[in-house]
Amino acid sequence: MTYAREPLDAMYPEVYHRVYPHVKHMCEMYDNPSNPDFYPYPTRQGVEKMADHIYNRVMMEMRDASIEEDISTQQFGRGLLRDLVLILLIRELLRRRRSF
Repeated sequence: MTYAREPLDAMYPEVYHRVYPHVKHMCEMYDNPSNPDFYPYPTRQGVEKMADHIYNRVMMEMRDASIEEDISTQQFGRGLLRDLVLILLIRELLRRRRSF
């Protein structure tokens, strides 16, 4: 039996595709070398504040699209969805520091 091949990035779950664009946008806005609050590294408080902002935006977007029940409640719940936001945010911040 052979299986169809697809790119790895197409295998991310739907929640990733909803959260990651907000993470990327937040980093593009605030994480740059001219921002002294984020360089060389942001504070834990700054990262937590960014994660809260992203989480709230994602939840508003999902409420507007009437899919909050599907993604946040069934698959994650509040704590796990916010943890996912924080993980993706930290990963993106680390990735960006390797590129400078």
